[in-house]
Amino acid sequence: MERTEYAAIALSGDFVPSEMCKIESVGLSSSQLFHSQIDLSRSKLKNYCKNFSSVVKTISKYRNFITFNDEQYPDALRNIFEPPAVLFYEGELSLINSQSILAVVGSRKADRYGVSIAKEYSRSLSETGITIVSGLAVGIDAQAHLGALEGSGSTVGILGTGIDIAYPATNRQLIRLVMERGCVLSEYLPGTPPLKHNFPRRNRIIAGLSRAVFVVQATLRSGSLITARLAIENGRDVFAIPGDISRRNSEGTNWLIKNGAKLVSECKDIVEEFPEILMREVSKERIESQVLEVLGDGSLTFEELLLRANLSSKDLIVELTNLQLGGYVYEENGRWNRT
Repeated sequence: MERTEYAAIALSGDFVPSEMCKIESVGLSSSQLFHSQIDLSRSKLKNYCKNFSSVVKTISKYRNFITFNDEQYPDALRNIFEPPAVLFYEGELSLINSQSILAVVGSRKADRYGVSIAKEYSRSLSETGITIVSGLAVGIDAQAHLGALEGSGSTVGILGTGIDIAYPATNRQLIRLVMERGCVLSEYLPGTPPLKHNFPRRNRIIAGLSRAVFVVQATLRSGSLITARLAIENGRDVFAIPGDISRRNSEGTNWLIKNGAKLVSECKDIVEEFPEILMREVSKERIESQVLEVLGDGSLTFEELLLRANLSSKDLIVELTNLQLGGYVYEENGRWNRT
């Protein structure tokens, strides 16, 4: 099936990939579908028949989309519950296939503490090469995106509206910025307004794209806890910032920690769960290590290293210990060697 037809059928009837697979397996075209005996919801087929023509017209104006069948479709989403059949996008699509993606979510009514944590942590994590994904809402989401853009990494935003609808309007400039320097996704047809039920539904994409979900602030009824639950259901880790037990904005995060989420008190608590980032950092340290440069391909005693590396005895012991723990040097017969 041609990809535009696939997208139009899926969006017209709100068919998920498993239903689209049924349609494709029997070789039905868009004109044959409604009158077929295929085992699909009759209400979805009615919606398909009603909406198909208008959906085709809309899609023809927006060529930036991928379908479940496309190579660019992120593997991380393929096995979640009801993955989106179609994703519209603006920006750098390759970001959604990054190995190191972290969702940062939290309250729309964040206090100064939450805003500060979301922005500072996202900036620091972005500097390590982690891509930050969030929902482009006010509060924690907005600060997560802004922080990520201040770092050397990037960010992905998931809309609960059509790709052409800036919601909330106060985040219009932010949404444009993420489109220019990151990527914005939507599973909804362009022109789809901000319908209440679409926002909890898009949370499965935020959780599904990510290696883990980091909840900064949340009440017990927050949508962020929905995202955390979806993460757990899909085998993702959940991290949370502890908060003041007397504040409603901390009830959700404290509850998550109490029920098994990893307590985060510094960025390292998150980075250590991303081994590929740690290896990159170690590799960088290896290049910058004065001791490794001095060792070259040779073998030196501690005293010889002390003279050539121009370090104090204490500093040399610390560096050798760190390099040995990292597997980059070893000692044999009183002499130090590179591995």
